[in-house]
Amino acid sequence: MECREARTWLDGYVDGELDLARTIEIDEHLETCAACSQNRDSKRLFRDSIQASGLAWRCPDRVRTNIESLICREVGKPRGRPSIPRWWLAIAASLLLAVISWFAWRPMSGGLINDPIAQQVVASHVRSLMADHLTDVASTDRHTVKPWFAGKLDFAPTVVDLSSQEFPLVGGRLDYLDRQPVAALVYQRRNHVINLFMWPSNQAADDRLQFVTYQGFQVVHWNQAGATYWASSDLNASELRQFAQLIQQQ
Repeated sequence: MECREARTWLDGYVDGELDLARTIEIDEHLETCAACSQNRDSKRLFRDSIQASGLAWRCPDRVRTNIESLICREVGKPRGRPSIPRWWLAIAASLLLAVISWFAWRPMSGGLINDPIAQQVVASHVRSLMADHLTDVASTDRHTVKPWFAGKLDFAPTVVDLSSQEFPLVGGRLDYLDRQPVAALVYQRRNHVINLFMWPSNQAADDRLQFVTYQGFQVVHWNQAGATYWASSDLNASELRQFAQLIQQQ
């Protein structure tokens, strides 16, 4: 199997929708293809993030009834137990999938819902995971991570050690948000990655934590001591709040 064919089947493979023969073919290809293996891992990460967010949607009974009526009318069968052609079932499934996807992708709630920076933060968070570029400097020692930014930014980012609170530092990297270079500090909570972005703020006063759920990811934002902070993760909201409060206290 070549990469082009593998990519065609990869979504169905990740969701466990393929037959055994096709699954075995893809398994064999992934054993020897690093690019497709990385693509598979990225798709699994995205799927798990959506599932972890708790998003769920049930087709309303009226919509279900309308779809059944449409199918019955088109195939010319009476209501009850019609023998529905598979291609009509595929159309109905596609319609339902489109509606479900819309609900899964739309932003859910929060005061930052229309903030373009929140969208940039989530995009950078996802990109760092998918592109295998989580850190430029990988270290659990803040005395290694903080000096690494010297000369690369016109400010010194605050780097704190939260390993005793079970949010260990993983490292840091340069990123680009709000039309400027920013510091991205990477922390971890079990198997969940937290990207903490910071850069100087024009807002003098500190403000409270603001939360939003966007594309299945939690985002928290606040300003403090002349700096603006944004964090994103697929952690649940309570644990991300705990993380943000620990950063504030330091």
